[in-house]
Amino acid sequence: MKYAPALLLATLAACQDYPRDIGGTLDHIRAERVMRVGLVAGEAETRDRAAITAYLDRVGRAAGARSEIVRGAAEPLLLRLGHGQLDLVIGDMTEDSPWIADAMVIEPIAETMLGKDRILLSPIARNGENRWIILLERAVRDGRPKNGA
Repeated sequence: MKYAPALLLATLAACQDYPRDIGGTLDHIRAERVMRVGLVAGEAETRDRAAITAYLDRVGRAAGARSEIVRGAAEPLLLRLGHGQLDLVIGDMTEDSPWIADAMVIEPIAETMLGKDRILLSPIARNGENRWIILLERAVRDGRPKNGA
């Protein structure tokens, strides 16, 4: 029992940066004050421009960074995300997209219907970037209307 205080202190020190980003995404964004965002070219750019802009503003304020946006096709942007060349991709996804297994698809910031299928405009981050993902999820929730409003 005489080692309990030391063990407690060691445990608390180990948890100081929990949750962690495996690749250090949030630390990099805060140090550079820039978030590298890939925007999937398509209908969402115009259909949901206000939602995208508002979301990126919330994320930027929370991270202390400005957005540096590149536009392109989904595959190359998602590959760049996986290689750490982008911090975030925003694009239309279906609920059964094959990318869901390889990346962290955050709650949608907007959605539309295509026939009977829901198309979700979602932020997408690399798996394992847990502090960054939490920030991204909070920004989605902060943009939702409050109950009773």
